[in-house]
Amino acid sequence: ILSASVQYDVRTGRADPRSLAAVRATTTHQRLGADIVRLLDIVWPVLREQDVRTGHNVVVYYGGDGGVMTIDAGVEVFTEFADRGEVRLISTPSGDMAATAHYGEYSDMAAAYEALEQWCNDNGRRPAGVNWEIYGDWDDDPVNRRTDIYFLLKPATR
Repeated sequence: ILSASVQYDVRTGRADPRSLAAVRATTTHQRLGADIVRLLDIVWPVLREQDVRTGHNVVVYYGGDGGVMTIDAGVEVFTEFADRGEVRLISTPSGDMAATAHYGEYSDMAAAYEALEQWCNDNGRRPAGVNWEIYGDWDDDPVNRRTDIYFLLKPATR
């Protein structure tokens, strides 16, 4: 799907849950970037202290009203993790999904979201209201930064 002159390939399938150590918060679009960093700065020391084997940073979005949204910001965990304080073990959603990969600045992901919304419209599928982003390994060159964006889909109607 073309969006703002960038090609986004939408893939579909079944999302399996991923275990995360995460902190839940309420935020706004204006505060989102700063809040994600703040929340991950709470999670990472706990994981290091417990010597947990980790994967990528992940943010799950639960929507909201009036510009306010609820998020879980966390890190994939692959070994035992014990809840501590506000850092809790959660799972990403599971079920039918549509996803695409965005390369570039995090602030430029709107086109990827538009491509997913367009795919849903073109294919008669509806988002379930929960989406998540899995952030690839950091690179100083934004062109090499990959973020996978997932939409949980409502069951298909026949």
